[in-house]
Amino acid sequence: MKNKILLLLILLLGLSLRLYKLNIPLADHHSWRQADTAAVARNFIKEGWNFLKPKIDNFAPLHPQAENIERLFLVEPPVYNSIVAGVYKIFGIKIEYARLVSIAFSLGSLVFLFLIVNYFSDQTTALLASFYFAILPYSIFYSRVVLPEPMIIFLSLVVFWLTIKWLQTDSSLFYFLLLISSAVLFTQKVFPLFFSFPLFYLVFRKYGFRFWKQKKLYLLISLSLLPLILWRWWISHFPEGIPANLWLLNQGGIRFKGAFFYWIFAKRIGELILGFWGLPLLVLGLILKPKKEGWFFHLWLVSILLFIVVFAAGNVTHDYYQIPLIPIFCFFLAKGANFLLFEKQQVVNRFLGTSLTLICVLFMLAFSWYEVRQFYNIQGGVDLAGMSVDEITPQNALVLTGDSNDATLLYNCNRWGWTGGYASSYPNSRETIEKIKSRGGSVYVTTKFDRNSEFGKYMLENYQILKETNQFIIFDLNKRVIKN
Repeated sequence: MKNKILLLLILLLGLSLRLYKLNIPLADHHSWRQADTAAVARNFIKEGWNFLKPKIDNFAPLHPQAENIERLFLVEPPVYNSIVAGVYKIFGIKIEYARLVSIAFSLGSLVFLFLIVNYFSDQTTALLASFYFAILPYSIFYSRVVLPEPMIIFLSLVVFWLTIKWLQTDSSLFYFLLLISSAVLFTQKVFPLFFSFPLFYLVFRKYGFRFWKQKKLYLLISLSLLPLILWRWWISHFPEGIPANLWLLNQGGIRFKGAFFYWIFAKRIGELILGFWGLPLLVLGLILKPKKEGWFFHLWLVSILLFIVVFAAGNVTHDYYQIPLIPIFCFFLAKGANFLLFEKQQVVNRFLGTSLTLICVLFMLAFSWYEVRQFYNIQGGVDLAGMSVDEITPQNALVLTGDSNDATLLYNCNRWGWTGGYASSYPNSRETIEKIKSRGGSVYVTTKFDRNSEFGKYMLENYQILKETNQFIIFDLNKRVIKN
């Protein structure tokens, strides 16, 4: 009962921390990716739910030489977006509701992390792992983003737990639930496929070299991968809706260069996630002799590191690619802290061990938060510009944004249109304006307007200003300036 109360308190702590700045506009860190995810959910409400053809707000091409007139956005199947759209259908379209969906998945992950660690270790380590998951600043921020990652982490932990229970009980119910969960999980992102290593380890621990005789295993693997194969086959018919992705592997030959190690292990893992001072606890947890868990957690960590190596450019470019590290880091942090705080051993002075653990945790949180706190800052003027466009233009107005290829401003306008600098296909120029007008564009908005540039002078001389502040400017492309 005591441990259940402690877990509940950790859940409440995790929830309260994740409510920080819940209702800020979608213009925070990595809003360019969040905007597309949120746009798909919003368009399910605007245009009707079409799972096979998720649509963003942006007509700008996602693929070279391929017009995206349907605004398709074909990455992972829109499971997360559909759940958010369902919430929107009930409560209305507000970005905080989408964030609450992510938070719900995050808190579910916390519970399943506790169950997995408790099964392999003990309740103290499980509670500590859950506690770290609840309070790490990096974990907190990426538990409330409008991205599918919080759901994917939840599904990953569910698949681990169901695999454990199925192998333990040989229950048909656990087998069926595992089949459904893994089928959804493997369609979402690439990194869950790397979890095959720790999953196979669990199977091998149960069956040994007899694993190849298990017909249920072949059926599980085949049916789990079938939706992924079918989805990839389907989207191959619409290349215009598939963002470029081969660059994620090793663009610029970054893999194993000094910059790769610096950005992944120093800036992301050392500074951003662990705030430097979490490293001693992590290393201690790694080197302590495995017990009941065997090498399961180590293989879990290796699988993610292998994903980071394979998709080197993606991981160096995007800090949210390291989200899968959070649960496994929490386990090793908990294992190291548990050894110093509670293990019966004679090699560590209990007072010094406790004191140093508390210092490491406090400094880890402080230095990590020092980096993460800026993630909550919103892009200047984007929210206000978007709100103004939404208020003063017709619902069917098509908008050209002049900031960059970032879809954040377009999303905040609550209109369909084009991002001005996407892949240099729609740069800010006279030709661009005329091209967009010929396609029905009627509004130009930007937060980065240079009145003295050639393009700035052209706009001021030819088109009427709908609204201008010190943070943004909006032009009506249907109204020319009357020249004397």
